Amino acid sequence: MSVSPRNVSFFHVANALISAARPHRLLIGAAAVAAGVLACRDTTTPKELSKAVPTGPMETMGVGFTSTLIARGNLGTFHMQSKFNGYDVELKSHDNTDVAVANIGIAAGGSSGWHSHPGPVLVVVKSGTITRYGADNPGCAAEVYGPGTTFTEEGGQVHNATNQGAEAVVAVATFLAPPGAALRIDEAKPDNCS
Repeated sequence: MSVSPRNVSFFHVANALISAARPHRLLIGAAAVAAGVLACRDTTTPKELSKAVPTGPMETMGVGFTSTLIARGNLGTFHMQSKFNGYDVELKSHDNTDVAVANIGIAAGGSSGWHSHPGPVLVVVKSGTITRYGADNPGCAAEVYGPGTTFTEEGGQVHNATNQGAEAVVAVATFLAPPGAALRIDEAKPDNCS
C-alpha cells in the first residue's frame, strides 16, 4: 500500500506497529518515540520562517548557545497602565502581539551568533556573565551583565551575546513579537564590529 507521507497519521503508524510481532513492546516504543517527536517539535515558528543553519553568506552561527521555548501565547493588542504605591508602569502594543518566554544557555566560550529579533526582548541573567556586543553601540563596545542583572533589546537591533567566562550562562528571555514570527533573525556581522 502506497501512502503519501502527508496523509500518514500517528493512528496509521500505531496500527501498523500493533500488527507487527511483539506488539506490546513495539507499541510502548512507538508511544515513546511519538511523545519525543511531539515534545521536540517547534510549534511556534511557521515552517517557512524556520531554518536550522544560516542561509546568507555573511550570517553567523551560535556556538554553545541554546534557546528553549517555555511558553508562547497571543496577547493581541494591549494597553495597560499600573499605578500602585507610587510605582508607575505602562505597556502598550498597537499591533497583534505574541508573548514568548525562553530559557537561554551559553556554554563557557560560546556565543549566540549575530542576530536580531522582530520585537523587544527583556533578558534576566540568572547565572554566569553575558558579554553583549551590539551594532547600535558606538565602536561595538562590550556591555557586561552578571547574575541578577537585566537588559533589553529593541526589535531589529543586531547583536551577539557571548560567554567569556568559565561558568555557563543561564538566562531567561521574554519576547514580544508579531503572531507566529520567528523569535530570532540570523544576521551578518556588522561592519562596525571587529
